[in-house]
Amino acid sequence: MTSKRRAILGIALVEVLLAGIWIYLSLLGSSHPERASPEFDRVVAQTMGSAMGFIAAFGIFLHLIARKQARDAAKRRR
Repeated sequence: MTSKRRAILGIALVEVLLAGIWIYLSLLGSSHPERASPEFDRVVAQTMGSAMGFIAAFGIFLHLIARKQARDAAKRRR
């Protein structure tokens, strides 16, 4: 497996994990409304959305770095 594929797969797995945490927190807040603050849903959405956006942006850079390393390795093999 190339480093480009590993980078994409790793970022996708982290995004799915964050989405699962987001769903869990959302269900937790809605199942216990007496324990959650009125802004709970908004705060969870902002926090998890920001985290997922950061990971997605970071993933683009990881992919570009992996692509450059793959090109350099291919040049060295020739």
